[in-house]
Amino acid sequence: MTENIDEAGIRAPTEKELISAVVEKHRRFLEEYKKEFGELDSRLIQVEENVKNAKNFRIRMEERKEVLKEKRQLFYHQTEALLEIEIFSKLDLITANKLKEEFKKLKGQIEPEDEQRLKDSFMENLRETIRAAGPGENVLLQADARMEEARNSNIELKEIIKSEKQLVEDDGSKSEEISKSKSQHKWLSTKIKNHEEALNYWEKLKV
Repeated sequence: MTENIDEAGIRAPTEKELISAVVEKHRRFLEEYKKEFGELDSRLIQVEENVKNAKNFRIRMEERKEVLKEKRQLFYHQTEALLEIEIFSKLDLITANKLKEEFKKLKGQIEPEDEQRLKDSFMENLRETIRAAGPGENVLLQADARMEEARNSNIELKEIIKSEKQLVEDDGSKSEEISKSKSQHKWLSTKIKNHEEALNYWEKLKV
């Protein structure tokens, strides 16, 4: 037998109370979604700013790489011109060609460690030649200083290339984060709009 609600001591909520409960529910959801939206929005802005900064950094590094390549070749060109005038031109053809061939290897795009090894070998052979031919220690010091500047440019260049690989990995991670955040951003925006419309509807009925 079904008992009457009032007889059982249970009071059915009034229409006004039901509407108030619905209004409160939508307000609670709105508050939660807006808070999450604000936090996500700030994070998304920061990530996009980081991506923009990384892009600008890569542009500057590309420009720096070109400067270093030109700088490296310039120092080797100066060294070669110095050696040609002060040493190579005063040597027999076989000795001069042997030193020129060694020097040519230094100018190639090689790793700094290999460059150092070839430079040390070349300078040792050059010293022996200078001691035999006697063109002057000053030439040796000038050549060594310019080749060291060239090698330093190569070291910095390789460091930039290495850092670029890490930037590519970071970019991939940031792109994935932006994609997920934008998807969540859109979802929250829709939820907020829906709850605002529902809240507006029920508040009108509440009056």
